[in-house]
Amino acid sequence: MSNDQQRSDQSGRPQDSREDTQALIGLLENLVPLLMRFQTDAFGHQGAAYIGGGSAAQLEHQAAVAFTEDIILESLRNVSAYLQKNAGRYPGLDTYNGVVEQARRAFDARDYQSALALILQAYRAVAVIRSIRPELPPIRERTQGEQNGSGKAMH
Repeated sequence: MSNDQQRSDQSGRPQDSREDTQALIGLLENLVPLLMRFQTDAFGHQGAAYIGGGSAAQLEHQAAVAFTEDIILESLRNVSAYLQKNAGRYPGLDTYNGVVEQARRAFDARDYQSALALILQAYRAVAVIRSIRPELPPIRERTQGEQNGSGKAMH
């Protein structure tokens, strides 16, 4: 690793961590149009090609929707559990329970774009509050393997 990669910014985070964060934000921003397409195509655009037991496009769509739902559900669980655990100790966190409930309703309505945007809103709020109150724990603690990038599959 070069000296440039090992250098830290003023907050003590490695610079490549900022680059990773920017890359993740870019990926999430690119995910939203894809979610909109899934939402638009989810019901009814099935022609004769789908009747014979499914096409590759239909299977790809099913896999993508299932993957998206898993991402949203896991994020909802994380932020909901976090708020339940910490809202009593850190005033102001409880105000985001409404955002999480809106995200649940959007998810139930298969409005994945809104659900993801609302969850991201809650994550951003927690990040802002944590910048003011550093003793506030992160939404999800990383395991040692995740922190080290071990690459091992999680079970």
